[in-house]
Amino acid sequence: MNLSYFREFIVLADTSNYLEAAERLFMGQSTLSKHIMAMERELGVPLFERTSRKVVLSKYGKLLLPHARTIVQAEYDYTADLENELESMRGRVAVGTVSATAKYRITEVLANYKRRYPNSSVRMIEGDPNDLIGQLKARKCDVIFAHLPNNSLDDAGLHGFQYCEDSLVCVFPNSHPLAKEKVLPLERLQDETFIALTENSVAHNLVLESCHRVGFSPKIAFFCNRIDSVLDLVTKEMGIAILMENLTVRPEDSNFPDHAPFSVVQLQPHVTAPVYLCYRADEELSPAAKHFVQSVQEEIASRNEA
Repeated sequence: MNLSYFREFIVLADTSNYLEAAERLFMGQSTLSKHIMAMERELGVPLFERTSRKVVLSKYGKLLLPHARTIVQAEYDYTADLENELESMRGRVAVGTVSATAKYRITEVLANYKRRYPNSSVRMIEGDPNDLIGQLKARKCDVIFAHLPNNSLDDAGLHGFQYCEDSLVCVFPNSHPLAKEKVLPLERLQDETFIALTENSVAHNLVLESCHRVGFSPKIAFFCNRIDSVLDLVTKEMGIAILMENLTVRPEDSNFPDHAPFSVVQLQPHVTAPVYLCYRADEELSPAAKHFVQSVQEEIASRNEA
């Protein structure tokens, strides 16, 4: 029996409606109906009881449903395992990373790996650490570079090591009365208007937790997906921002000159944010991913010796 029929059967069972199921499957309603009838002919039993408005599973359909789900899941798992094996044989590695790759010198790491293994290929996936961990667990990434709280690798079911460390700083427009401060207690910002990175991102949550620890919740006027948007709004005096220090070195896409019209001030207490290279704890790395991890370790050792 065609395996795609089992997927169609599951969707129809979940929706109880041919039109809705067909729309979800991006196929014609008549085609879906023909496939279900073909299954019923092959099995020799009716899978659905049909009314004028909807369809419901028959007792035979109810019997088939858990097995159909198992069949579809098994096909998905095999396809994923097969693709991972083929990627390994081709020398490909999928690397998930925080979006500011250049500022953390991750692009440099990728370039050095490619020089060392010229026949390899790298697929880079950028995103928030929470999304990257999901991609890693779904086997869409072999390894990820991500901000994680200290000692949280085991809790997340991951193995890895610290790649670098960043810390939170405050960014002011140059006209702000606090812009000339060298170090600023975080609680002095409680009456300020904030510009923040995407809500529920790891970076945003770290800022919220830091502010809550000193007794206030930041008043946020703007949420932005991109660092350059945050910095541009700061320079337009729309508010201040708390960001990872490395992200303030030069804005994304070089939209600002070298001496950008904003000021960066250290915060007290000092809040660090490690970046880890992580991989799954429950699976062995592919040969290409092992080579990549080894390359990163050697890169870190070389930087420490310099």
